Parts: sequence; C-alpha cells; structure tokens
Amino acid sequence: MALKKQWYEITAPKMFGERVVGETLAVDPKQLVGRKVQVSIVEVSKDFSRFFVKLNFKITDVSGTRAATKLVGHDVMSERIYRMVQRYVRRVDVIQDVVTKDGVKVRVKTVFTLARRVNSALKTAARKVAFDFIEKTATAMNFDDLMQSVIKGDIQHRLRRECSKVYPVANVEIRKTEVMG
Repeated sequence: MALKKQWYEITAPKMFGERVVGETLAVDPKQLVGRKVQVSIVEVSKDFSRFFVKLNFKITDVSGTRAATKLVGHDVMSERIYRMVQRYVRRVDVIQDVVTKDGVKVRVKTVFTLARRVNSALKTAARKVAFDFIEKTATAMNFDDLMQSVIKGDIQHRLRRECSKVYPVANVEIRKTEVMG
C-alpha cells in the first residue's frame, strides 16, 4: 500500500518577514519537526550584496500546510573564504562559544586576514582582540539582534576597525554561527 505524501510550505521566522522559503514533502507533519533547511540570504531578503551567506533554519511547528522555522545559524560559502586568503597574507581563525543576553549559547567562527605575513605574536594579539570584541558584543545583544548584525555585516566592519589597531586587516568574515544545544 502506497502512502500519500503532502507538500508543506516552509516559512522563514518573523525577523525575515515570514516569507515562504521552500517546500518539502512528508507523509505526516510530525516528520517535519526538527528537520533543518539551508536557504540563501537572497531568497529571504533580496540582498544580492551578501549572496554568499546561507541561513540555517530548523522547522519547529507545522500548522495546516505551513511549516514554521527558527534561525539556528548561518554559513558563508567556502569560495568566499578561499578568495579572502591569498598569497602573502596571514589567515587568523577565532572559534568561541558565547552566551547572548537572552541566554542562547552560540558558537561563532570568525576568520580574518592580516595584510602581510606576520609573526605569531602579532597574530595572537589580533586573535585576542577579536575574541574579546566578539565576546563583549554578543553578551550585550539578544540572539535575534546578534544574527541580524552578523548577516548584514555590521559586526564584521566594527571588528575590522578594532583588529586594525593591532595590525592592518585585509578582510573579516564571520564564517559560521550555530546555536548550541
């Protein structure tokens, strides 16, 4: 006996205007809860300047044929990172867990490049400045504000200014965020 599947519309969270971002098939709506979906920022906000950002949503609730989601992180396309890291620059990675003002634990993975090859002392000093800046910024914001700021690139611009006090920074990108637990 064949089971009849039904189409369900996947909608973005309120912070993105609850737009329909995709469709999926399922036999039972309960199968959808917990499913993760990756969507380009272009589909949600029509902002083509940040085309390399992918948003990660998790389906939380199904009512009728609409599946509501919540934001659980973002990714930057690996090609963007490859373009940042070129010859004669130094790549610096910062991975840290922060807790936002509303109690959401988020892992933030940042990558930036220093304008020239430098010694490890300068690299470590720049990493410490970035670590402290992201810690201070994330704990002062709630999760939705933090993610909006990361997706728009506001935090990256401010981080670049802070890290440039140690050594000139070529590029900054928060390459991944993910909600922990």
